[in-house]
Amino acid sequence: MSLKSFMNRDKDHGNPSYRRSRKQEQEIAGRLGGRTTSASGSKDEKGDARLKGVVRVEAKTTKNKSFSVTLDMIQKIEDAAVLSGEIPVIVVEFNDGRGKRLKEIAVVPTYVLDMLKG
Repeated sequence: MSLKSFMNRDKDHGNPSYRRSRKQEQEIAGRLGGRTTSASGSKDEKGDARLKGVVRVEAKTTKNKSFSVTLDMIQKIEDAAVLSGEIPVIVVEFNDGRGKRLKEIAVVPTYVLDMLKG
């Protein structure tokens, strides 16, 4: 972390994107009937929202027109979810930069599609 980033770290918590990400995590947890994870998964429990034994979600927000899902991102949520018998999900929210959601999409492994067909 650069000195400038360190000095501005508290200011970043007031930006619209940061505030929206916290709200997004709470909305997802509510939609699932689950809960948000402490410290957004930066401690022992990975992921941002979870319905124990069912699904574990990594939530991402962007004001950009595109978002890259990396192999590392997928591996982290998948490793944590599979160990607990949960479905790994990455939810990406596209917003207008002021916190208004424009679109939201869920990224899941293809085996989830097989599960849906029964």
